Amino acid sequence: MLDLLPPAIREETRVLAGLAVPVAATQIGMMLMGVVDMMMIGPLGAEALAAASVGNALYLVVAIFALGVVMALDALIAQAHGAQQYDRAGDLLWQGMWLAGLLGCAVTAFFLTGRWMFDALGQMPVVAGLAADYVGPRALGAIAFLGFAACRGFLNGYGHMRPVMVIAVIANVVNVAADWALIYGHFGAPELGIAGAGYATAIVRWFMLGAVIVAVASPTYRDVTLRFRGPNADDLKRVLDIGAPIGGHQAAEMAVFSAAAVMAGWLGAVPQAAHHIAMTLAALAYHVPVGVSIATSVRVGQAIGQGRPDDAALAGRVGLGLGAVFMVLGAAVFIAIPGPLTDAFSPTPDVRALAIELLFVAAVFQVSDGIQVVAGGALRGAGDTRSSFWANVLAHWLVGLPLGAALAFWAGMGVHGLWWGLTASLTVAAGLLAWLFIRGSWRSIGKLV
Repeated sequence: MLDLLPPAIREETRVLAGLAVPVAATQIGMMLMGVVDMMMIGPLGAEALAAASVGNALYLVVAIFALGVVMALDALIAQAHGAQQYDRAGDLLWQGMWLAGLLGCAVTAFFLTGRWMFDALGQMPVVAGLAADYVGPRALGAIAFLGFAACRGFLNGYGHMRPVMVIAVIANVVNVAADWALIYGHFGAPELGIAGAGYATAIVRWFMLGAVIVAVASPTYRDVTLRFRGPNADDLKRVLDIGAPIGGHQAAEMAVFSAAAVMAGWLGAVPQAAHHIAMTLAALAYHVPVGVSIATSVRVGQAIGQGRPDDAALAGRVGLGLGAVFMVLGAAVFIAIPGPLTDAFSPTPDVRALAIELLFVAAVFQVSDGIQVVAGGALRGAGDTRSSFWANVLAHWLVGLPLGAALAFWAGMGVHGLWWGLTASLTVAAGLLAWLFIRGSWRSIGKLV
């Protein structure tokens, strides 16, 4: 089928897919760790699963902003690599690691005393207590999570995605063993229940950081990564200027999904648990176009670093097409086999039945979800992070969340209404972000390094 495409598009598709496959595998591997957590927590009951849902949602809102700041390295290092400024890439990595440490400390401190947040959001007392038990231990891995992202950004900027994929595969094995040991008290470990899942995640994050540091210290990069660099105010400001809007973009989107999880909790433990199961599966599918998004960001950034804006535009358009194709397949899976997908998460029939209904709504927004995340990646690679931030605020906070709340509570649609609101927000975001990239105003930004 690729033979029918023009040669330039065919070649870009080949290169982009080659980068995207290991990144998507890495993203799915990262997501699978969360899926395993939910599957392990599920037998503890609907309250525990609901607590993991709301706890995970609130944790990610904060952590995803910090992650977005560090993700500025993807574009900055890709452009430095494209311009053959290899020592500059090492400088940026070190600044990213300093930021990871500072932001990770803030995230950890925020969640170690997190019970008040769940009470303030109107969660049932038992759910609020369990959620705090989960996120406190999990936050102990925040520094490692962000440090891993900084090193991953360095490797991605070079177009070297496979080391991170291998680390993600091994980390999944470590995560299964850690969950089994710490949640249920196997292998001589204490039985910690839902708190054990949080500790297991923290342990795995530190393992991944150690493994990726070994990768970036390999002979391939040793000359530029091992020379110590202290904090540099100008470089830190540069990373923050690019990264803060990325973090805001991701936090604006994640906060809407987190708000939906909280509102699902107002409807009861069963709707909240079903919401989390369906959202976990939707997020698993979403991580395929996230891989395409990161690969697109790298290709766009490298082309701009080489002074080839037309090639950057081509890479973005090809990425949009690949993201849409992947998500059509995801929608087909949700429609074809919803039962087997939900059965693994909960023994409660009412939870599984409601989760199946929500998966059909998820199938509707799959293509929009794929397009919006890839378009955001293309803009990120071009250095236009502010436009994508405002587009997400508009789509999610002025359209999706008000509509979802109105449908859920005023129109009496319950959790289904929340999901139709999310469908609207993702559709608006996809249209705005794709239009912003195709319009091409990012060409006036120029090189970032």
